[in-house]
Amino acid sequence: MTMFLFSGLVLGFLGSLHCIGMCGPIILAISAGKHTMVKMIMQRVFYHLGRALTYAFMGALFGLLGTHIKLSGMQQGATIIIGALIVIWILLPKSFKSRMSELSLVKKYNEQIKQLLSKVVRSGDSKPFFMIGLVNGFLPCGLVYAGLAAAVTSGSPLDGFLYMFLFGLGTIPALFAFSFLPQLRQYLPKINTRKLIPTLAFVLGIIFILRGLNLGIPFISPKFEAEKKTEQLSQPDCCH
Repeated sequence: MTMFLFSGLVLGFLGSLHCIGMCGPIILAISAGKHTMVKMIMQRVFYHLGRALTYAFMGALFGLLGTHIKLSGMQQGATIIIGALIVIWILLPKSFKSRMSELSLVKKYNEQIKQLLSKVVRSGDSKPFFMIGLVNGFLPCGLVYAGLAAAVTSGSPLDGFLYMFLFGLGTIPALFAFSFLPQLRQYLPKINTRKLIPTLAFVLGIIFILRGLNLGIPFISPKFEAEKKTEQLSQPDCCH
C-alpha cells in the first residue's frame, strides 16, 4: 500500500505541467502586486494547501465508495472495470467527449464552480488564499479524475485521503517554479501538454487492469488481501 500511495505523488508530479496550464494563470492573477518574498511564499503555501485538502477530502469520499466495493468482494472486478473505462475514455473520439462536456448538468457544475472561484478571488486586497485553493480544487480536471479513480481502488477512506493529498503535493513544485521563475513562462507555450494527461491516464488505466488481474507481480499487480488471507487459512498448521 505504501507503493500505491507513493504513486499518487508521482502522478501529481508527472502531470504538473498540465496543472500549470490550468492553474498557472489563477496563481499569477491572485498574487499580483508588490509583496515581500516571504509573503509571496506564504500566499502560495496556503493556496496549494487548500487545493491539496480539497483533493484529499474528495479522495476520502471515493475511498469510502471503494470500502463498500471491497466489503462486497468486488474489489478485483471493480479495479479492472475502472481501468478499462479509463482506457476506453481515452480512446473515444474527441467529438464524443465534446458532446459529453456540453451536457447541461456538466455545464451547470462548471459554471457554478467558476462563479464561486471568481467571487472568492474578488473578495478584496487581503485575498483568502486558502479558500481560493479549496474552491480551485473543485475545478474540472482530467488528471484529478484519474487520481480519484485510483482512490476508489484503495478501498479505504484514509488511503483515499492520503493518496489524493500526496497527489496534490506532487503538483506543487512545478507550480512554485512557474510563479517564481518568469523565464520559465517563455518556454511553456512551446510545450505540448495536451497529450500528457491522456498518456498518463492511459498508463494508469493499464496499471489498474493489471492490478485487478491479481497476477502476484510486486508493486504492479500484487495479490489482493482477501486472497492472501484465504491462502493463509488454507495452509496447514505446523506439526508438533
